[in-house]
Amino acid sequence: MQIPQVECAMSKLNLFLLLFLLPFSLLAAQSSDGDPTKRQHRLESQTDHHSLLLAQSKPVSNRSVERDYDTFTSTRGGVEIVSSDGEFSATMGGRLLLDAAYYDEDKNSLGNGTEIRSARLDMEGRIFADIIYELSVDFADGDADMKDAWLAYDAYHPWRFILGHFKEPFSLEELTSRKHLTFMERALPNALVPGRNMGLGLQWHGEQVSVAAGLFGDDFNDDSDDEGDEGWGVSTRATYAPIASERSVLHFGASAAYRKLDDEEEYRVDIRPESHLTDVRYLDAGKIKQSRTLTLVGLETAWIYGETSLQAEWLASNLERDDDTDIEFSGWYVQASWFPTGESRHYKHQQARFGRVKPLSELGALELALRYSTLDLTDQDVEGGSSDQITVGVNWYYKPQMRFMMNYSLVKNDRYADADGDLENEDEPKILQLRAQVDF
Repeated sequence: MQIPQVECAMSKLNLFLLLFLLPFSLLAAQSSDGDPTKRQHRLESQTDHHSLLLAQSKPVSNRSVERDYDTFTSTRGGVEIVSSDGEFSATMGGRLLLDAAYYDEDKNSLGNGTEIRSARLDMEGRIFADIIYELSVDFADGDADMKDAWLAYDAYHPWRFILGHFKEPFSLEELTSRKHLTFMERALPNALVPGRNMGLGLQWHGEQVSVAAGLFGDDFNDDSDDEGDEGWGVSTRATYAPIASERSVLHFGASAAYRKLDDEEEYRVDIRPESHLTDVRYLDAGKIKQSRTLTLVGLETAWIYGETSLQAEWLASNLERDDDTDIEFSGWYVQASWFPTGESRHYKHQQARFGRVKPLSELGALELALRYSTLDLTDQDVEGGSSDQITVGVNWYYKPQMRFMMNYSLVKNDRYADADGDLENEDEPKILQLRAQVDF
């Protein structure tokens, strides 16, 4: 019975390997008549990552470099190859997240254990200088799950046109990479966020403002139950950061999305507590049939002052059904963190999201965090339940690419939070989670 799934996984893996080899083949095909003056000009116009990598010619202790007339190779932060004229590049990286969880159960069994939360291979780079690409495949669930797979044209910087499979521009926490989240899992309201879909997008950023919008279909990994038309939607996000220095940030943002559901006219939203290892989903609105359109809105803010940071979001959805009755769900979270070792969260103002924390000491960086989140999936005849969760987090950033995490959560579910009738309601478990994370 598992043969179709295996064949699907292998086909996706073969597709990834084929696309992975393409940029290296293009690099190998480049002739050796590069002009050094043109090359330097190209290097200065590339993204910050590649510019820093190529412009520095002095070796450092943690860097292995080999130069010839055609290509530049480095093993700093992944394996990277760049053509001598700067027009072609390919970088291979990845991540490994290892989790363990213990559930102090109340009424329902959640299942203690361990898992590989993420085992991802990433590749990114440039083609003909003006085209950026990225490919990401995660193998953690025993399947080849396509994450990012897109091409972007950025010759008219700071404008960028993007095509492929990528995250819709919606929500600060969703757009921040899992590698750089303060907590092990995203907050409960993230269940309402659209996530990755096939689409065409437009992005622009200034010194303090960013705007992104796109037209999207469905998730590449979703298989339709029939041959009907898939759904489509539009989404947009705008942000403003009146303060955006290295250790001081004030960020505001708003997102909106509209989706016409597919021919099945069915909508479902459910979510685990903020722990991935268990398969229990207390909040489950079931299959809401005869659904036509979905509208989403979100507000976000973040504040950083040195070692201290605050972050909050509010999200809401409105589902229109054929009988002209609307179903509304909503949720919000607020979180705070503090670095007693003196570091600060890194805000990437061009993308309006958070990035990598770099320890100031060889002993690493220590971060203490607290979050409260809530989500309500009950409205009219839909009884999906409501849940509140408080999480305390401790993060030790041993190196910029390696950290260890501990989360302890208190969960409180209401009388409708029964996994659509499969569990006892009003369950109040406690959750202890650990993670070891490395990326390159």
